Amino acid sequence: MKVVMFSRFPVDINHPRGGVETATIGLSRALLSIPDIELHIVTIEQDCDAVSIDKQEGITIHRLPGNSVPMFIDILTGPGKKKLREYMLSLHPDVIHFQETYGLGMGEVGVPSVFTVHGFDSLNLVTEKNRFWRIRSLIWKQVEKLGLKKQKHIISIIPYVRKEIEKYTNAEIYNIENAISESYFHAQRNRVEGRIFFAGWLNPRKNLVRLLESLPAVLAKINNISLHVAGEASDPDYFKKIQSIINKHNLSSYVTLLGRIDQMAINNELAQASVFVLPSKQENAPMAIAEAMAVGVPVISSNVCGMPYMIENGVTGFLVDPDDRSGFSDSILKLLEDEDMYSKMSSAAQKEALSKYHPESVARRTVAVYKSIIRSAC
Repeated sequence: MKVVMFSRFPVDINHPRGGVETATIGLSRALLSIPDIELHIVTIEQDCDAVSIDKQEGITIHRLPGNSVPMFIDILTGPGKKKLREYMLSLHPDVIHFQETYGLGMGEVGVPSVFTVHGFDSLNLVTEKNRFWRIRSLIWKQVEKLGLKKQKHIISIIPYVRKEIEKYTNAEIYNIENAISESYFHAQRNRVEGRIFFAGWLNPRKNLVRLLESLPAVLAKINNISLHVAGEASDPDYFKKIQSIINKHNLSSYVTLLGRIDQMAINNELAQASVFVLPSKQENAPMAIAEAMAVGVPVISSNVCGMPYMIENGVTGFLVDPDDRSGFSDSILKLLEDEDMYSKMSSAAQKEALSKYHPESVARRTVAVYKSIIRSAC
């Protein structure tokens, strides 16, 4: 079976940026372990002048040059859509799997296809509040509605996504979680007492400031804590706010800003972490939560959007309102002070991750979808 997948894909497979790239890598590696699968990744890159083709770990990656047309136009009627469609069809695939936003414009590409919905730009813009976010959010909402309406087959990575898209499409919807790297299931725990870990973009949506504001209450009871922050600043003003909060609460000796780190470093950080905290205001199915669970690190996350479908409150982690500082500090203290609770939560999280996010299981279910939609097209 020849599979052509459209997605973002890093130049270095071990150094992805964001959840979609991480999810694509996890699935791609797993698909290659299945006999008779030939996999091609197609991606569009703005800094690419001409088509380039390279291979990483047996995956053939086709990098297409981008254009200056606004993406919301290009997806529906622009030259990028036409070029992408023609290029993918020139590879003569048995099935096309869209992992990225251009899939919204490819409901009828000419061969069996499926679109994985990873997120909603219309909702991300509301929480990130970048320039002209209100009008951009409204535009993207319409693009998403139009694109979903054209789909015949959709993969939903979490029930929250399914609930959001069902009202806009009559597509066949398949429930398949994102695959994470198998390495997380084999991480050798070297837990550092009091180590808190955060991984994600440093912007308003990920809400790191709220976690920082919760630390003084934790420090009032436990003084040997530390917070390691992995992530790239995508909002300069928000990064200044992070630095201001660290200075205001005298947290510089407790907080380490790691910047963007690769997957091996993330694995090592999780192996040492006592707790993983993600206080985001909007998420669908964060890869970081699944990775932490696979390592056996109890998770404290926000109680909004897709996160309550990943974390069972009080069983595999804790759910907290994203604006509740004391909720985060209280949850951190519970886990750091109650070893019996910690042990049970760690085991439960690992078991849940194994059943949902292991790449072998995800790949097997994904191939079953490919075969089903190929049969339905005959």
